[in-house]
Amino acid sequence: MVKDIQHTDFQSEVLDSDMPVVVEYWHNQCPACEEMKPVYEAMEGHLSGRVKLTRMNLLESRENRVHAIKQGARSTPTFMIYCGGRPIGAIIGVRTLGEMESELGALIRVSDSCLRSTPIE
Repeated sequence: MVKDIQHTDFQSEVLDSDMPVVVEYWHNQCPACEEMKPVYEAMEGHLSGRVKLTRMNLLESRENRVHAIKQGARSTPTFMIYCGGRPIGAIIGVRTLGEMESELGALIRVSDSCLRSTPIE
């Protein structure tokens, strides 16, 4: 299941995660975000156990919006991929399920490399 997070959860849910994390920056007044909702949720079955899927609603708080801007999300939907506490890529806008699988798959291969090169403390 895609996990809803707030700016206050970002450190524990994303930066401190021991696996790659995708954060969807979205809001419920965004038609493209609504179009992507079933596509993103379908990705859970394809990526289970390899990547954590999260989403942050930018209309829930001003702090969520400020956080998204600081992370580089300038439009919605933006899917930011994090590995080892840092962003490694982004997917912006509407994609089909096949396109999303392909693009996320490529970024996951990058994250595999990221995890191997990230020192374990």
